[in-house]
Amino acid sequence: MSLVVKDLVKMGETQLIKAGCPEPKLDAELLYCFMKNIDRTAFIMEWSDVVEDRICEQYFDLVAIRATRRPLQHIVGTQEFMGLTFGVREDVLIPRHDTETVVEKAEEILKKNKIKTVLDLCCGSGIIGISLAKRNPGLKVTATDISAAAKALTESNAKRNGVKINVQLGDLFIPLGRKKYDMIVSNPPYIPREVIGTLDDEVRRFEPQDALDGGPSGLDFYHKIINEAPGHLDKAGWLV
Repeated sequence: MSLVVKDLVKMGETQLIKAGCPEPKLDAELLYCFMKNIDRTAFIMEWSDVVEDRICEQYFDLVAIRATRRPLQHIVGTQEFMGLTFGVREDVLIPRHDTETVVEKAEEILKKNKIKTVLDLCCGSGIIGISLAKRNPGLKVTATDISAAAKALTESNAKRNGVKINVQLGDLFIPLGRKKYDMIVSNPPYIPREVIGTLDDEVRRFEPQDALDGGPSGLDFYHKIINEAPGHLDKAGWLV
């Protein structure tokens, strides 16, 4: 039996609906694009093309993996953020689009003040610091994370996006000595510990717990950063 692309993808969507995936139509389409290494425009151009049996099999294999609720980003290996493409890995938190609000606020302040140096704390995959560096040439960005996997991924993502930032391994301010910055930006772990077990399957089963756990109240990192930030901010510095 021959299938055309639109029918193949519709079948994939149906499987993902049954699996409880939150965006089954989008996921089904993105899995096809990933498999064929094409963008959404090329996907639409193929909409009525007949699909070979081996391609159908490859596609349904990907759909089956997604149906286990493994995050789409872990399958395709990337996540878009602020118009940039970032690599992901299973031991580092997947970037969320909500974090774009942090970058936007930091950039708003940056453009109104003489901000030349930025520190990105708990950098994860590097999305905040790299986005700011990419959008503001000449900005000097330092990033820190306690996770060696996060440090390696941030360095890889900086190279991927053509920016140079200084990435340090360590807990919050510890690897920085007495260095001070014009701005400190952070989106640290903020989930209350007792809530983690109730999170969606994709988060609870596949995301690194230490990137979620904000302590009993969820605010442990916020208290620590707020208390220690003055020692690492210039006199007219900003904490975002």
